[in-house]
Amino acid sequence: MLAAVLPKEVKLFFQEGNSDKVYYARIVPAGANVYDVVVQWGRRGSTLSQGKKAVKVSMEKAQSTLDRLVKEKTNKGYEAMSAQVKPAEVAPPMGEGSGSKAGAVRKRVGRTAQLLNPVEAHEVERLLCDDAVLAQQKLDGNRVLCHVEDGEVLPTNRSGQKTNVAAQVLEGLIHLPPGTVVDGEVVGSVYWLFDVLQVNGRDVTGRPCLERFSLLAEELEPGLSEPVRVLESALTTRQKRGLYERLQQSGAEGIVFKRKDAPYTPGRPSSGGTQLKCKFVSSADVVLVENAGNAYRMQVFDGEKAFDVGKVFSGTTNETRALIDAALGRGERLVAEVRYLYATADSQLFQPIFVRVREDKQEKECVRAQLKSTNREVVDGDGE
Repeated sequence: MLAAVLPKEVKLFFQEGNSDKVYYARIVPAGANVYDVVVQWGRRGSTLSQGKKAVKVSMEKAQSTLDRLVKEKTNKGYEAMSAQVKPAEVAPPMGEGSGSKAGAVRKRVGRTAQLLNPVEAHEVERLLCDDAVLAQQKLDGNRVLCHVEDGEVLPTNRSGQKTNVAAQVLEGLIHLPPGTVVDGEVVGSVYWLFDVLQVNGRDVTGRPCLERFSLLAEELEPGLSEPVRVLESALTTRQKRGLYERLQQSGAEGIVFKRKDAPYTPGRPSSGGTQLKCKFVSSADVVLVENAGNAYRMQVFDGEKAFDVGKVFSGTTNETRALIDAALGRGERLVAEVRYLYATADSQLFQPIFVRVREDKQEKECVRAQLKSTNREVVDGDGE
């Protein structure tokens, strides 16, 4: 007689800088010879969020899902808890914790980026009128910091890890003074610069944002060549309002606000901060058809034909996930409202966020025509 298969559980943690979080995954019985993979995650010591990565699958499938989750998390720097390895009482500083133990792929070789917190649409008017704040377009590209030294350019991602960019971008920076570090985003084939951390070996992160932008636009810009450009900054209320209107009219992703007197501070504040972003979001009604393991698969209709438009997980809670899973388990499909930035050319929703279940909506009301695309190009300037 074969021994019964016992439920399996993995406990992981990540500690470094301001991060002190855990991730638990376990296989639990969900019926005769079927299993769920249940996960919990959140800040260590707080109430954890909970969801399912697999629902009523075979033990083989459940084990495969569990193994994949562990691999994904350990590649990001998570460590498995054991009798010998346990979280520290206080997370170690940046460069000395979990993220720095994830192997060569995770090694930090450059400066880390300053990150933005979101701001609600109703706060935009105040920021447009605030003379202490400048504005820039919110780009939809890949964040890259470039370090110029000894005739070479080292590109890194927002975490300071080496990344890859087109050779033409590196060539466009090669004439900058050695010891210069710039920050920007690659959108299509163009590298748009919007900040500078170091010039000719001099650290300028402590200088005001407006002064750093002047260094970038006046002192460094003449040394740039295509496809590297400096992103427009709107300084006055009139310029900011004009930029905001052009961005909305063109279908851009959003707008960024930065305090003119603020230093460059790596990382993301727990809330607020001196750099804020407002994304121009849309909403849509979609049909939730399946728990796809890591999120809920969404569909809309074009006539009688159903189209997949991606998967959503962000915005759900323990309660809403339990409600959705129960309905799907009964063979029901739910209509839900989601917010998203834009729909891609093949109707995939970018950065969808669950809002609520719509009991007042029918499936056939979830039509493809409601989806809105966006313009990823940088909007032309129109300053005073």
